[in-house]
Amino acid sequence: MPIRVLLVDDEPMFLEALTALLDRDERVQIVGAADTSLRAIELADAQHPDVALVDLAMPGMNGFELTKKLLANEPALRVLAVSGLSNEGAVSLALEAGASAFLLKGGLYDEVGDAIVAAAAPHHH
Repeated sequence: MPIRVLLVDDEPMFLEALTALLDRDERVQIVGAADTSLRAIELADAQHPDVALVDLAMPGMNGFELTKKLLANEPALRVLAVSGLSNEGAVSLALEAGASAFLLKGGLYDEVGDAIVAAAAPHHH
């Protein structure tokens, strides 16, 4: 069973690159890509993903608030917080909001498949 993944980012280029990358990873199945927080909530409700990659710098409802909302609706969901910037504050806020891990966009392409699998590990025996 592939891990069902929801991608959330307001940059179309990033979503495209990530989708192309993960499409080649047979461990992962992308069930939705959202470019707004509201769309992310709709897709999570409809698709029940195992893991959501959430950009922290979403416009409107930011990634911290979105993470809390997604987890309130889907307690079994694992959220991977994604950011272009590394700062201690963002990391601890993301983890406080309920994110399982924090990924930097810069190094993401090498490790994202493994990070998703690691996050979903409790679900996949």
